[in-house]
Amino acid sequence: MTDYAGLGFDPAPGNAGAVAAVSERCSAAFAVPDAPPARWQGAAADGFRTRLEAVVSELTAVRRAMRAAAGVLDEWATTLLGNQRRAEELDRRALRLRRALAEAADELDQTGALARFTPAHAEAHARATARHDELTSRLDEVLDEARLLERDHRAEARRVVERLRAEEPSTLVADTLTGFSAFTAELASVLLGPPRPASGRGAAAAFRAGLG
Repeated sequence: MTDYAGLGFDPAPGNAGAVAAVSERCSAAFAVPDAPPARWQGAAADGFRTRLEAVVSELTAVRRAMRAAAGVLDEWATTLLGNQRRAEELDRRALRLRRALAEAADELDQTGALARFTPAHAEAHARATARHDELTSRLDEVLDEARLLERDHRAEARRVVERLRAEEPSTLVADTLTGFSAFTAELASVLLGPPRPASGRGAAAAFRAGLG
């Protein structure tokens, strides 16, 4: 895992493997109960059939919503990987610039000390100053790119929240299927750090809590 020593922060936090695992669990098929066998008769069978008719359509909606959520998460995993590759490239650039800056700072100090005592070194000190300023400016540009990446990364994560909310079924049966929210709570914890208490119910609320 990249520690982003060059940038000093992680512009694209998340765990694409964990996202994919949650997506797989969301897309796993679960069976809608069949009607009881015709040979099952009596009050118990009649009661079961009545309750089954009331919930089959809702169970079907929940299954459809979970599969749709899996598609959203698959897209996010792809985006996450792309953002992390970009973050790692920026971090490598920042590391190279920081090393060069450290050398330039040493040269600046040395030429500055010599220039105070030997006017002939003033030109070398001016070159060292220009080099140091150039490297500082280039590092600032890389850090600005990383901050922009972080902003876009978090904005896209919040769009994922909205899409999950749109897919989340608001039915009594869905509310009882706590596993659906648990999947997304798990995703939130690996997406952008430890979760804070969710302000609402359901998958989107759990996912949003992980965004900080």
